[in-house]
Amino acid sequence: MKKLLLLFSFLLLVTSCVPKVALSADYWQKPTKVGILINANPPAKFKEGSQGLLDMAVTSGDKYKEALDLMGQNIHPKEELTGIYSEIFKAKGKEVVIIDEKFDYKTAKKFAGEKAEGKKYSNYDFSDLKTKYGVDELLFVNVNYGFMISYYGMIETGKMAHAAVDTKIIDLNDQHLILANQNFKNEVLKKWKDNNYENSLQGVRTALDKVETEEKAVFITQ
Repeated sequence: MKKLLLLFSFLLLVTSCVPKVALSADYWQKPTKVGILINANPPAKFKEGSQGLLDMAVTSGDKYKEALDLMGQNIHPKEELTGIYSEIFKAKGKEVVIIDEKFDYKTAKKFAGEKAEGKKYSNYDFSDLKTKYGVDELLFVNVNYGFMISYYGMIETGKMAHAAVDTKIIDLNDQHLILANQNFKNEVLKKWKDNNYENSLQGVRTALDKVETEEKAVFITQ
C-alpha cells in the first residue's frame, strides 16, 4: 500500500500553499476598520510520519480523548488571541470590530473573483463581512492545538504538544492578502498521562505561549 506523508498541522483550512506575505511599510498609516475573527478549532490529535491507509485506520482511536477534553476546558486560544490582536491594532490606531462567528471551511464561499498580477489572494471570499460589520479588512486567524503524534506505520514513535496559527489580513474590497503568516510550535512530552494529564496541558500551554509571543512580534515590530 502506498505510503502517505501526513502533516496535519499545515492543513489550516484556509490558505494551504499560500506563500508568506509581509505587511507593507505604510500599513499602519491607513485609517481602516479591521474585523477580527479568531477561528479556534477544538483540540485534536494531529499526525506526522509515514502511514498507509490501514495504518491510519488502526491509529485513529480515542486514546487521547480525555486529555483533549481537558485541554478544551482549560486552554482558550480564541479569547486570548482576540485580546492580543485587539490591543495591538487599537494601539496602532486601527478601529477594531470583534466578529464572533464560526468559520466552516466546508460551506464557506470560495473566492472566484479577478486576481491582479503581483497580488496574493484569500482562498475564500469574506466580502459578506464587509457589508455585515462595516469593516474594510479582516484579520482572520485559524487556530489548531492538541497533540502531534509521529508514526511509522502503526507504531507511535513520538508525542508532542502542538499549537499552530495561520494568520491573514484580507482586504475585503478585492480579497487580496495584506498579510499571510503561519506559526507553529511543538513541545516534547514525557509521562503525558501523569497527574491527570498535567504535563500534556502544560506542554500545550507552553507551545501556545510561544506562538502568541511570535504573533505579537509580527505586528509590534512593524
